[in-house]
Amino acid sequence: MKRNHRARILLACSVVAIFAFGWYATQTVRPPDCDVTFSAITDADGQPLSESGEQVTWDELGERVYQDMVASGRCDPPAARWRHWLG
Repeated sequence: MKRNHRARILLACSVVAIFAFGWYATQTVRPPDCDVTFSAITDADGQPLSESGEQVTWDELGERVYQDMVASGRCDPPAARWRHWLG
């Protein structure tokens, strides 16, 4: 393999790695110190029931509880992952 060809492959791999790291670092995530705990009444299949009787998923209920905690000031809103790395 020629030296010039290896250099191009190394450059391409470096660009892809930098792009992937940048994408990962800028993803919006919840603060790591905000634990959301909740309970729900379930139907016979183990699926949660909302207070209004509509069908919801566990993820939707968790998101509602988290948004309520953010609104009340008990948790910080989601931010870019790199902000959590800085402390």
